[in-house]
Amino acid sequence: MTKTGTIISMPITKRNGAEIATVEYDSPEADLCSIKSTDTRNGCAGCGCGGCHACGGTQSEGLLVVQGNIVAALNVSGKDIRKGKKVEVFISDKAARLQGLFAVGIPLLLSALFFTLIFIQTHSEALAFAGIAGGLAAGAGIAFAISRRAKERALPQIVNVYE
Repeated sequence: MTKTGTIISMPITKRNGAEIATVEYDSPEADLCSIKSTDTRNGCAGCGCGGCHACGGTQSEGLLVVQGNIVAALNVSGKDIRKGKKVEVFISDKAARLQGLFAVGIPLLLSALFFTLIFIQTHSEALAFAGIAGGLAAGAGIAFAISRRAKERALPQIVNVYE
């Protein structure tokens, strides 16, 4: 998946020489919502994610590296990038699926496992619910450790810089 955008902050250079820049997509914000809603109680039938600003919302939060229409991207183009330059950003479907698995799948799997194991051993619902919390905490810890370790490899990549 390839999108064009504009660099909105100066790139950060890591110890290994990797440059990470913050890019704002040029696509219409409503197209970037991943959660659609038909709820019209708030006067807008557009999206319900809160990050698209289509209904006057100001929330710019999202899962993983994407926040609304803003993304952290790794410069692999070999060209000099500065604030305000137009760039082309690429993220593979495989990398996006892996990010979803790490952020959501591991904590859910561990919470179900902890709940089941504790309930089978103790037959106590209270302790089993504590197992859910423990599983979510352990899964989130593992997910953050994996994302810190593989951050540069999992980031979207800046593949082209327009002059």
